Amino acid sequence: MGKLYRPLRRTTATPIYTIGAASRLTGIPIWTLRWIERHGLLRPSRTRGRQRLYTDGDLGRLRDIRGWMERKVNLAGIRVILSLRAAV
Repeated sequence: MGKLYRPLRRTTATPIYTIGAASRLTGIPIWTLRWIERHGLLRPSRTRGRQRLYTDGDLGRLRDIRGWMERKVNLAGIRVILSLRAAV
C-alpha cells in the first residue's frame, strides 16, 4: 500500500504564482516586479532554486502599489503608506 498524502490547504499566504503569472494577474511588467522587490516594497517567497513565488496577499499588495504608482506617489510615499498600513 502506497503512502497517503494529505493535500495542502491553500490560504492567501500560500506562495503559488510565478513572476510571469503575477505579472499577468496584476498588469505589472516583470521588470517592475523586480524593481519593487529590489526597493523592499515586497519580498516574495523563493523556491530552493531561487524562483520567486507570490501569494494572493502579495498580488493584492502589488495591485495597491500599482495604483499608487499610477497616481504618481513616489517610492518614499509608498513606503510611508505601507508602514502605516503595517502599524494598523
